[in-house]
Amino acid sequence: MKIGLSSYSFRPLMLSGAMQIEDIFTWTRDHGGEHVELATLSVAPVGEDLQYELGSDQQSLERLRNASTQSGIPLSGICIGADFIGSDRRAQIERVKRYVELCDRLDVRFLRHDVVPWSLRATGIADFEQAFSGIAEACHEVAGHAQRLGVIASVEDHGFFMNSSERIKRLIHAVDLPSFKMTLDVGNFLCVDEDALMGTRASITQASFVHLKDFYVRPTNPGPGWLETVGGQHIRGSVFGYGDLPVKAILQSVVDSGYDGFVSLEYEGNEPTLFGCETGLANARRLLAELTN
Repeated sequence: MKIGLSSYSFRPLMLSGAMQIEDIFTWTRDHGGEHVELATLSVAPVGEDLQYELGSDQQSLERLRNASTQSGIPLSGICIGADFIGSDRRAQIERVKRYVELCDRLDVRFLRHDVVPWSLRATGIADFEQAFSGIAEACHEVAGHAQRLGVIASVEDHGFFMNSSERIKRLIHAVDLPSFKMTLDVGNFLCVDEDALMGTRASITQASFVHLKDFYVRPTNPGPGWLETVGGQHIRGSVFGYGDLPVKAILQSVVDSGYDGFVSLEYEGNEPTLFGCETGLANARRLLAELTN
């Protein structure tokens, strides 16, 4: 496995201007990371991630290429938002296909795209069933394009709608192409109240990419800054290894599966950003070393 960081981990510092894209690559190199995964949310104008196209942002694209080359840290994957059930569905599909082409031009082999806005919550199973066939058709079209270019497209257990190990596996089964997999985020199952360890175990054989994170979990709302899950629990990001998830057992399940691809730390806690990234990365590297030696 190659462990690195998602640019999303540094988003607060990027929004404030304290860090630039070049800094992420050099920081990752200097702290023992092996790759950077780009979440376009960290470089897109605020509120425009569903419309942003990195391939048309020549200045950011050139800076990204140079940062990777000069640091010696490869760009491992790209994560984008997308919406396959909204009024601009066709435009969104074509936009995601252009990202597939961009991945190929950058020699990046992994593209994670959403299928609905992150915040969308289904009011019942009927909403999901009504949307499912259109989502699957769109993913099949994108994955077919990706397959021709040697790119793996994936969907993540992300948000509140297309989440849970069963829903993700159902979508992968419906698309039925080897170029369509899962970006497995070990913590995001909590958004729909699925146990993180059980969700990881149920999904790891479908994974083309793995995200590591940790959460504090409380049955009731402790106060501001906590995210309410579908079932009414409350969660908040933590430094990896500091929270309530059984992170060593989760990593053990990843190791036992034979997964040997990219692993990205996604830090989204309230502790200072660089402390969270440095400590979480060190914890993940230490645990993986214990489990693989």
